[in-house]
Amino acid sequence: MNWGTRLFASGCAAVAMAALPSVAAAHTKTVYPGGPVKWQNSLGKKYGAGINNFLVNRVTINVGDTVVWDRKAQSSGFHSIDFPAKGGSDLPLIVPGKTVTGLNDFAGNPFWFDGKVPALGFNPALFAPTGGSTYDGSKRAASGLPLNPKGKPFRLKFTKAGVYKYFCDVHYGMVGYVVVKGKGQSIPSAAADKATLAKEEAGYIKSAKKLDKTKVTGNNVSVGASGAGGIEVFAMFPGTLTVNAGTTVTFSMSKQTRDTHTATFGPSSYLKPLANSFTGTTPSPIGAYPSDPPGSVTLSSTSHGNGFANVGVLDRDSGTPLPASGKIKFTQAGTYHFICLIHPFMHGTVIVK
Repeated sequence: MNWGTRLFASGCAAVAMAALPSVAAAHTKTVYPGGPVKWQNSLGKKYGAGINNFLVNRVTINVGDTVVWDRKAQSSGFHSIDFPAKGGSDLPLIVPGKTVTGLNDFAGNPFWFDGKVPALGFNPALFAPTGGSTYDGSKRAASGLPLNPKGKPFRLKFTKAGVYKYFCDVHYGMVGYVVVKGKGQSIPSAAADKATLAKEEAGYIKSAKKLDKTKVTGNNVSVGASGAGGIEVFAMFPGTLTVNAGTTVTFSMSKQTRDTHTATFGPSSYLKPLANSFTGTTPSPIGAYPSDPPGSVTLSSTSHGNGFANVGVLDRDSGTPLPASGKIKFTQAGTYHFICLIHPFMHGTVIVK
């Protein structure tokens, strides 16, 4: 075939292709649980902040397109992706188990809850992925736990138009939306999505700056500080509180939090195994429950044989029996250090005169 023949054949092929109906290629869009990892790490280093939300929070695609929640692109936060059947709800994070038995304190005495309450564990239904690689709103599709940076991306191809709400089963109130339009309908471009992401990030930075300066008055400690949209500063406010002996201090979750925390006192050698238990399927009841009946927790250097006191797991989720605050009465002068067992890098001090 000479050059002229080739050009003629090429021209005929172009005409033929132009006569065919156009078919839009399927696209993939990325959503970031907790925000893009580099940006989120920067936010964490500067303000000690994290985000319990999905960015871009409301992503729009066409039927046949795919959304990917890239585990390597997310922050170090512990999240899941849960699409129930359309109109459904998320799955509970905590479920009760067998009755707690055989747990004694450092002095050898049974804790008040021994033989009276169930062990609290993570819902086993959350760990395995559910559903396939496509979603039309008829049945649940979920990533399972953990959704971490070392795992494979969680991908869903959407095959039916609609607006689909999804959840993180770990953090109540953490929801996102996938808007699926018919094939060929207009959707935001990659540049538009990038601009939306930048706007969301700017809002979180502004909130983090404000939360980092949180002031708490009186005999109170805020375990974390939070704002709209899932922003959380992982610190105690104030970091150091000075009170007189006999004072009762209230440890409270911040109002807009989507997280769970504890305020726990004791030797680091005793607290470390308790904190480690929260990385497994069943946290130690010693860490999950108050060290004494709610409303009667006291602390001195000899509490429970080693200076241990704990308000237990605090949570603002109305769907759990966990309280949003706890109180500890300080009965002896001294300096007492405490941590959150769930986030051990959160720590504070109460100085008792």
